[in-house]
Amino acid sequence: METEKLYYADAFCKTFTASVLTCTPGKDGFLVTLDRTAFYPEGGGQPADLGALGPAAVTDVHEKDSVIFHTCDRALAPGAAVEGTVDWDRRFDHMQQHS
Repeated sequence: METEKLYYADAFCKTFTASVLTCTPGKDGFLVTLDRTAFYPEGGGQPADLGALGPAAVTDVHEKDSVIFHTCDRALAPGAAVEGTVDWDRRFDHMQQHS
């Protein structure tokens, strides 16, 4: 299922709520997919956003086939509602440096 990309509608979105769709063990943590996200994935020379999904730290974000994968330091329960918080200082710095 394609992830709704909130950053296209509002590049200044810092917090959001979403539903956890999947959570699977990955090489560097847990790969979490959500129904929607404000986390910008790595791509086009711009590093990924970092931040938190509820109690889990988001350490990387990638996109594959229109699905956003959030690498987290702990598992999140599928079906759970989570609050996402983007590291705004990092995002704003990248926005100013990337054209």
